[in-house]
Amino acid sequence: MDVIQLVYQNKVYIVLGTNVGNWKNNFKQSLVKLSDLGTINNFSSVYLSRPYGYEYQNYFYNMAIELLTKKDPYKLLNDFKLIEKKLKKKKEIKNGPRSIDIDIIFYNKLIINKFFLTIPHPRAHLRDFVLYPLCEINPFYNHPILKKTIKELANNLKKKFIFKKIIRQKENLLTF
Repeated sequence: MDVIQLVYQNKVYIVLGTNVGNWKNNFKQSLVKLSDLGTINNFSSVYLSRPYGYEYQNYFYNMAIELLTKKDPYKLLNDFKLIEKKLKKKKEIKNGPRSIDIDIIFYNKLIINKFFLTIPHPRAHLRDFVLYPLCEINPFYNHPILKKTIKELANNLKKKFIFKKIIRQKENLLTF
């Protein structure tokens, strides 16, 4: 089992996505619940993108968060699943419609490869709707496996899904 130091704040990069229901409400409820798990240290603008994978669905709204927490990655994943359940996430199709999706992209510089948890997220480097919001928060974060910065990975993307950036005021996390 991985040994995680819990005396300090772990820095976790998370991406939220939604395309079912009211995206503002879905994000607000998620952010309130995420703030119970630690401190939201930074967050990106919201990006509107075409669906990835399953194409016959609504556009997605995505944003990234830097969360400081004392929770280990396994407990955090469990807490994220509980939040998704409370917000009525129904994932019936792979990459299909959902009210909320909460993904751990990076957790400190950890590399975890279990059947139920993979960190860094195994496809984050292929998705602009993950990289662009992360780039707003920390463009020089170095991917622990690929050894490239978020900015470098974003600049090297071939396929783009984002078509609009919704800029938010940084003063109030819950203002959309």
